Amino acid sequence: MKRFLLLIAISLAFTTGVTAQGLKVVDFKLLETDLTANTHGTSKEDQNGETAALIKIVTPERGFTFDGGSLGIVATEEHPGEIWLYVPRRAQKLIIRHQIFGVLRDFFYPIPIEGARTYEMLIDIGTGRYATITTQVAKANVYIDGENCGEAPLYNKYLNYGKHTIRAIKDRFEGQEEIVLTTADQETKTFFVNVNMRDMSDHFGNVNVTVDNQADIWFEGRNVGTGSWQTQLREGTYVVETRKTACDPEKTSFTVVAQQENNIKAAPPSPHTGLLHLYTRPRDVNAVSNGSTPIDLTEAHTLPVGTYQLALTRKGYVPKNVEYTVYHNEATRDTITLDHVKYIKPNAFYFGAGYSIRQMGGITALAGFVCKKFDFEASYTFGLGKSDEVPWYSTDGKDTYLSTMTYKRSTLAFKLGYQMELTNRLGITPQLGYEIERLSGTVEEGTNNYGDGAIANCLSLGAKLLYAPMQHIYLFATPAFSIGVSKDDNFEHIADNSDINAGGFMITLGAIFNF
Repeated sequence: MKRFLLLIAISLAFTTGVTAQGLKVVDFKLLETDLTANTHGTSKEDQNGETAALIKIVTPERGFTFDGGSLGIVATEEHPGEIWLYVPRRAQKLIIRHQIFGVLRDFFYPIPIEGARTYEMLIDIGTGRYATITTQVAKANVYIDGENCGEAPLYNKYLNYGKHTIRAIKDRFEGQEEIVLTTADQETKTFFVNVNMRDMSDHFGNVNVTVDNQADIWFEGRNVGTGSWQTQLREGTYVVETRKTACDPEKTSFTVVAQQENNIKAAPPSPHTGLLHLYTRPRDVNAVSNGSTPIDLTEAHTLPVGTYQLALTRKGYVPKNVEYTVYHNEATRDTITLDHVKYIKPNAFYFGAGYSIRQMGGITALAGFVCKKFDFEASYTFGLGKSDEVPWYSTDGKDTYLSTMTYKRSTLAFKLGYQMELTNRLGITPQLGYEIERLSGTVEEGTNNYGDGAIANCLSLGAKLLYAPMQHIYLFATPAFSIGVSKDDNFEHIADNSDINAGGFMITLGAIFNF
């Protein structure tokens, strides 16, 4: 395309009466202070081991070939805006060829070529002239025919024959020159243009650009601020772009009015999004995202990319916390199943209290644990009910009356059972137990306390019936029947002289807390 445009330029030059001159060297000189040819990394040696000379060739085109005659060429390299040609010292001439612009034969160097020195050559391809462009304000941006060509001064800028508009801008200073290049008047090697600039403050306005989310603000290809940007611009219409990681950039157009405050709210960049589609069992659950935001999981959601922690709850089901990552332009899908609440827990620690209904009953405290449905329980019943009065007589054969006693029975019990779930809230645990019954005596008549601390050992068979009205609470009933297997002498005497017996039927009613 570039060659095609050049051919058009040549054709236009001929049709407008401007004659193209073909390939020629318009300048060749030694660069006294340029050490490129003698610097490690950029120097090269010829076939004799001597440091070669370097010719920096400035030309608007590429595709040249070079012939150094009998001494030859050491190397050729292309660099931005230049061709580096390495030649042996004492080189005399050069042949330059180009497929489109022809051949320049027997160009003899106008000055001696010395090794390890750097030279500059300007090649004219015959379609224009080299220009040097300066401005009144240092380092002003130079635009040639609307193209930003860099900061002034510009040296060796090749311009095709014809009309050109050169514009310079720096802060509030602007200037513009119109030039026409022809083949006439080529006494000087380089065409010089100085752009006069003037203060254009009356045409500028203050600009304040803000954007949410601390996004970066870009203007004319440069990052000019984060979150906000203040500047002064010439009246007219401009565009800023906002950018942020993991977001699509957004552009905002605005118009600057001279000598006014121009406040612009730029559109923030759009976060990258993905699809989150979750199916839950049961379908209708309460869900909260990242600790505070309710989210309806019966629908698919388009969300900004990132990680989301979801807390799912529903009455009668075990709460569940899950985490998902949403990726850009991708769908994240999953099925989440909530488990029914286990009111009758197969694994738990528990403690509770109740009242034991039996002959000489009392308050019962119990604690235990369930492991894989095996229930290990310990309980202690504080006796409250008194026995009937029990008379005591001497055992010396005279049956002398001694005292009348009443007793309360306290029981330490250990039970092993296996828990079975009947329904979601009902359970039964058959139990085998070992009990130690102790009698505490109170003197009702007489002076001596007899039988206090009497002990009986029992084996029991029963069941613990459970009802769970809510999580962590059981209401229980434990009917059981125990049989006395051993008694000490005092317990034997009491049992023989009263209605007190070891063991018997009992039922305990109460509540248990489990966790």
